[in-house]
Amino acid sequence: MIGILRLRVARAAMLSGAVLLAAPLGAQGAAGDPAPRVVTLDEAIALALRNTPAAVQAIGLERNANAARRQALGAYVPSVNLSITSGHTQGTTINSFTGQLTSLSGNPWSYGNGLNLSVDLFDGGRRISEVNRIRATADVADVSAVSARFDATLQVKQQYYAALAARESAAAAKAQLEQAEQQLKASSARVTAGVVTRSDSLRSVIQVGNAQLAVLTAENDLRVANAALTRVAGSTTPLAAAASDTVESPLAMPTEVELLALLPDGPAVKLAEANLAVARAAKRTQRSTYLPTLSMTYSYALSNNSNGFNGRNLVLVNGDNASRNTFNFSIAYALFNGFTREANTVALDVTLTNAEASLRDARLAARANLTTLLRTLQNAQARVSVQMAAIAAAEEDLRVQTQRYNLGASTLLDLLTSQTTLNQARQSLIQARFDGRVARAQLASLIGRPL
Repeated sequence: MIGILRLRVARAAMLSGAVLLAAPLGAQGAAGDPAPRVVTLDEAIALALRNTPAAVQAIGLERNANAARRQALGAYVPSVNLSITSGHTQGTTINSFTGQLTSLSGNPWSYGNGLNLSVDLFDGGRRISEVNRIRATADVADVSAVSARFDATLQVKQQYYAALAARESAAAAKAQLEQAEQQLKASSARVTAGVVTRSDSLRSVIQVGNAQLAVLTAENDLRVANAALTRVAGSTTPLAAAASDTVESPLAMPTEVELLALLPDGPAVKLAEANLAVARAAKRTQRSTYLPTLSMTYSYALSNNSNGFNGRNLVLVNGDNASRNTFNFSIAYALFNGFTREANTVALDVTLTNAEASLRDARLAARANLTTLLRTLQNAQARVSVQMAAIAAAEEDLRVQTQRYNLGASTLLDLLTSQTTLNQARQSLIQARFDGRVARAQLASLIGRPL
């Protein structure tokens, strides 16, 4: 019987050795991948703000906003058109008296220059309203660019914290493996001594195998998290989160009252306010269509002709030119245009009402999100404190159960229960830290400033 028991223990040890070899093979596969570049959170955010599509779109929005502001200023400047013409006419015509074909007389080459300026002297305030609408639209682009930057920053933070959580999970899995290996050695020795049954060694082998699988899973999760971090940062080389950023943010957390005061500066609320400003400006522009428009046009034209082509005549510098100065004033008013103005008025009224409702909802949503995220952060911080105490208690319980098992005062089941409790407490702590970090990042994106 003792010989059979030793044979089974040896088989269990061989199985354990086979499982232990799985990790080095997996590590070799991971080692074949290019080594990621370790970056801090600030470095990852800086990369994202330069390279990601959202950041590039934000730059484009700012360029459009600047161009729109220049366009708004140009509304006060008269439109100017300059023309330079040259033509050649040669052929025959029919003499109306004799009916014979005769050659055209005069110089065949003709030249002309023209300058035209036009400006609206009065448009019922439409120009001012349109300028305000363009500027408000540019403000929307600015706010959208800021919002896009905060969105890109939030995505980087979330993925960066996921990479940190994966790193912590890998460390916890390796600690679990070390415990399982030590417990396997202890149980194998006790089986050899005949103190316990062979089921203890078999259970220990299974624990080692589960720990090995946990290590492989954690390492794969870490590689996936690093790959996702590389993408959201817009990097062409693999990135990894720095272990130093595991430390919590040194910035003091504002109170709930202070956060409520910061909500109006949040990107979502600012964007809704900018859209409302655009709707109001468009409404004022539409009102001006019920007023007449007084316009002035000034034209200056010169003309000349010659026998041959002459480059100087293109600019008409000689004194034999025919010239004409013209001033025109006009008043235009649409008496009836098929109810188009009325339909546009109704459409702009609807747009304005929708913008007001959107702003009201954005403010309410910001308050609701602040309450939710702040409670999530506080809950996560409380869970971190509880789980740290739980880990300390679980480590002490595992130490006691290990000693009791070595002395034969407890069973392997009690020891495995303590190990499972410790592993669960470690994972709960990692999840609580991740939830707290993400909630803090979402709060920063909500109020539009770092926390």
